[in-house]
Amino acid sequence: MKLNEYVNQRRKELNMSVDELVVKSGIPKGTLSKITAGINTNPTLSTVEALCKALECSLNDIVGNVHINAFSLSEKNIIKKYRTLDEYGKEAVDGLLDTEYKRCTAVLEEEKPEIVQIRIAQLPASAGTGVELYEENYKIMSVRASDFTRQADFAVKVSGDSMEDTFFDGDILLIESMLFINEGDIGIFVVNGDGYVKEYGGDRLISHNDKYPDIKLTEHDVVICSGRVICALDENDFID
Repeated sequence: MKLNEYVNQRRKELNMSVDELVVKSGIPKGTLSKITAGINTNPTLSTVEALCKALECSLNDIVGNVHINAFSLSEKNIIKKYRTLDEYGKEAVDGLLDTEYKRCTAVLEEEKPEIVQIRIAQLPASAGTGVELYEENYKIMSVRASDFTRQADFAVKVSGDSMEDTFFDGDILLIESMLFINEGDIGIFVVNGDGYVKEYGGDRLISHNDKYPDIKLTEHDVVICSGRVICALDENDFID
């Protein structure tokens, strides 16, 4: 069985979506898509280990379906010896390997947190009177990897206080690109060229600060939804 066939079959056995596999494995969606499509048939050892952990299978289960890059001679000898062991021996080796793997990866993760790069718009989205958002001008920001940062397509900085006490002036918001969002969701909107962070109310954009009136939308307004707000970044999310 080919690698992509095994991964897709095992994923379905666990009733796991591709997005769930991305989160559980920590493998970038682009890389995972190439594996499941059969384009990448030679992933690295670390990628295969992440797949094994997410798919709840052993390296022995998957190794027959893939040629893994960067196998040294000693690693190949270990696999050869492992295959000659009886069930008791394999269980003993698996136990020791799991213990050492957890110890080493825990130290590695503590010293080198996984990093995600996100585009942040140079122009802020206003939580007050609106700012022009005609230009698409971004810089790259590095943050700690999490379910939220992996989900984000870009980020924007809040300007103004009309969304307090939900979001505050200066907050950096993670955004999932969407053309439409549900009523009650908070999104990034461009109304007649001005950008806002507001709750979507169907026929209006709602402020959370009582000092600011809602923005009523009419048939004459040009309204564009740029995406749904996932959350604001915490100070611990930033990489020094």
